[in-house]
Amino acid sequence: MEIADKAKEYQGIRRKLTLFHLILTPSLLGILIASGWTFEMRGNAVVLAGVSDWGVVAVYFVLFSLFFLIFDLPLAFYSEFMLEHQFGLSNQSFGQWFWDFGKKTLLSSILSLGLLECLYWIIRVDSAHWWVWAWAAYAFVSYILGKVFPVLIVPLFYKYGRLENKELETKVLKLAARFDMPVENVYSLNLSKTTKKANAAFMGIGRTKRVVLSDTLIQNFTHPEVEVVVAHELGHYKHHDVWRLLAFGLVASLIAFAAGFLGMNTLASALSLNSVADVAGLPLLFLIFYVVNLVLTPVMNAYSRRRERAADIFALEALENGEVFISCMNKLGGQNLSDPEPPAWYEWFFYDHPSIAKRVEMAKKLDGGIADEG
Repeated sequence: MEIADKAKEYQGIRRKLTLFHLILTPSLLGILIASGWTFEMRGNAVVLAGVSDWGVVAVYFVLFSLFFLIFDLPLAFYSEFMLEHQFGLSNQSFGQWFWDFGKKTLLSSILSLGLLECLYWIIRVDSAHWWVWAWAAYAFVSYILGKVFPVLIVPLFYKYGRLENKELETKVLKLAARFDMPVENVYSLNLSKTTKKANAAFMGIGRTKRVVLSDTLIQNFTHPEVEVVVAHELGHYKHHDVWRLLAFGLVASLIAFAAGFLGMNTLASALSLNSVADVAGLPLLFLIFYVVNLVLTPVMNAYSRRRERAADIFALEALENGEVFISCMNKLGGQNLSDPEPPAWYEWFFYDHPSIAKRVEMAKKLDGGIADEG
């Protein structure tokens, strides 16, 4: 099977999984509400935790999470393990995958429980303005996570390293220095521990900001192609895209919290909730958040694609080599089994990067010229 056909088949399955999950999540939330199971879970939490509001929220969250885990585990096993092995993209054994899945689930659960306890404490303290305070807390946590993610979260799953190839290191550091990126902030990551896919990222805030290149990228791409990827990430650095995307996300979250406040006040009594602070209303609140996020998804992804396009233009202008850029994009698409031309509606709704075909088309148009970022 040719790479293009293999990518089409792989991404076709991925699209179906995405759409299935898109329907599954609100369906499960709706089932909890319509069946009354959320009240049974709240009742069990009260029995186990007694009169402690904090304890009731904690026990309810555990029961709520276990309910979703029944569905999430097999879906994750198929999409993250079986499918990746089927198309020759995974380097993990089942034990390694399960260990990582367990760590991600535990870490996510601890963080989510902390945020949930904070949310319901805020609602109990100020039910009239809880959405504003909750949004402010969310903004603060988002900022902190942006700072600590590269230095505390990523090392739980992967290891950073220096660029071992000294010739490549010299080229990368010289390129970083051209644009005032601190040279010590360029790292490689042992992504090959889990996958054959190649990737790179600009992450972190303040002193933790860094360009990260996967070892799968470094091993399989030519030095000029790696420079293209580094230049793209430097574009994000120079354009302050972490801050831009964080701010854009916070605006979206403010809309979600406002909708949650209005929706809960309107529907709480109709669903026989004791009050907005009744943890049995959590599925309703999450359902409201989910719908708002779904509506805003194409808007947020359109903005993300715009920032990615600006970073591509930066790379093309910095290196003045459209042919290498095109070679890099095609190789990246082939190694990751990306669909070069996904359905237009799917790209519009779900893609936070332009498709490979559009990135190549842009490079051909801009090759040798100076582009206006707009």
